[in-house]
Amino acid sequence: MIIPIEIDEENEGSYLDAWQSAAEVMATQPGFIRTYMFRTIVPGSTFLLVNVAEWESTSHWEEAMNVCPMLGQQIAVAHASNYEAIRTVLPATEQILSPGHGHTPPDLSPADTHRRVVDGKLTLVDIREDDEWAARHPAGAVHAALSTLPASLSDLPDGPLAFVCRTGTRSVRGGEQAIRAGRSAVYSVAGGLEAWEAAGLPVTLPDREDAANNGDRAKAAVRED
Repeated sequence: MIIPIEIDEENEGSYLDAWQSAAEVMATQPGFIRTYMFRTIVPGSTFLLVNVAEWESTSHWEEAMNVCPMLGQQIAVAHASNYEAIRTVLPATEQILSPGHGHTPPDLSPADTHRRVVDGKLTLVDIREDDEWAARHPAGAVHAALSTLPASLSDLPDGPLAFVCRTGTRSVRGGEQAIRAGRSAVYSVAGGLEAWEAAGLPVTLPDREDAANNGDRAKAAVRED
């Protein structure tokens, strides 16, 4: 099932929050496989977002609509090359790990993470080790090394957390620990710092208070070589 979504950019955040809640309800329904939310990378696109949901059968989807109907569905052509995945929701049974290991935090794209940090709706937590943090880290992040969790969780601000590492593996482990410790609204930044930098988002370099742009990072890489 593919649902292109025509929405004003300023309303995207509230829509995504509502979609996340609905998707988590869908994830508990029989026959649900997974759902993705994509955002266009083409300026001026008619459809800013596209939701792709996978079900085992049409009948499973129809039954689920009785639980949580999706409104405003449209038929349209959406070219996959024009979009990037920003959120993924898996079945509730797949999100649960072995006993004592909590739940897997959902992914949040670097762009969505940065937007929420700037808006004051999220705390970004870099869980790489001290030397990695000192070398460079996402602008606006706080530091809590994975090796210090969960003891350092109490030092983190209340509210939603997004964990980031280099590639997105350790951040999932950190998120699992946070959820197991009782924190809610926990995310893992998809692709980690590598994806963050690839998206052109700001980073803080050693001995600099300002965030570096892509050009600064390229010059730094040449100097390091």
